[in-house]
Amino acid sequence: MARPAADPAADRRQLDLFVDGCDALLVYEIVTGLMSRDVERTEEGLRRLAQEHPRHPDLVALSVLVAALTAPAPPAAPHAALTERVELTERRLVPAARRFLGADADAFLRPVWQALVSNAADLPFDAAHPRAHRAWLCQQYGEWREVRSSVEDEPGWADTPLLRYWMGLAQHHLGAPEVAIRLWLPLCWMDPLLFETCAPTVPNLTIRAAWVAFEQAFPFEESLADRAPAAAWFPAWLLLRHWGLSRLFCADDILDAGDAARVFRLLLALLPLEQRGLTDELVRQRRALRQLDSSFFRYYMAVLGERRSSS
Repeated sequence: MARPAADPAADRRQLDLFVDGCDALLVYEIVTGLMSRDVERTEEGLRRLAQEHPRHPDLVALSVLVAALTAPAPPAAPHAALTERVELTERRLVPAARRFLGADADAFLRPVWQALVSNAADLPFDAAHPRAHRAWLCQQYGEWREVRSSVEDEPGWADTPLLRYWMGLAQHHLGAPEVAIRLWLPLCWMDPLLFETCAPTVPNLTIRAAWVAFEQAFPFEESLADRAPAAAWFPAWLLLRHWGLSRLFCADDILDAGDAARVFRLLLALLPLEQRGLTDELVRQRRALRQLDSSFFRYYMAVLGERRSSS
């Protein structure tokens, strides 16, 4: 019986499959070596991959990861130079680690971030280069106690919005979510743009979900829209929906930062009175709110009406 004619296309497909298989095995060897921090294994695997597949699409990314295993500790650097190192790490090393190492990426990257923290040990906070600060770098590998202590080392940190936000993150992750809320909400008056930027990813589910609802509701009173940044009204709006948050704040500690902050401060005195029934003091505080901001007062009374009708 005559043999069927050879199929060159099929032969090429088989060859491609064989090459792809060898390729995958080499990449697997490198990745396995990276996870165990086996320098000899990773360097040998990378050498073979470069030799046998010099145009492999992953060669550059894998080379970056292998080089990170043996990179010497970088010398101390000023803010700008350290920021450049951080940006290079974020641009090249972090994506490669996430892609090839998956859940093991954080463990692999930890020594890299720790080395950068050492570089930043003597650098004070510089708003122009925030990622060159120990507190930001420690966040990258979840060392929240170090984040807290690094922020505390900065004089006047509570008056610096970004440091205040970082401290809130540290407190949240260290099991003090209420402390974090007390730190975060005043940012709505101190630096509304920072709060708006951070709110969608803040780790507190209540705050994050409330911000989404607030964005959909604002302007909840039309006349408020042009009087302050939207975020400035978020604390007062939030307090009307979560009355229990009023116990976290002391009126005397609230910044005198415009009408929105003053309304929030007045609500701290007013909401507990609402729970006790109608009294002369309640009437007096409601009158004070109306005099302070008649637009918000209308909204406030509308919310009270909704609460009564739903209870």
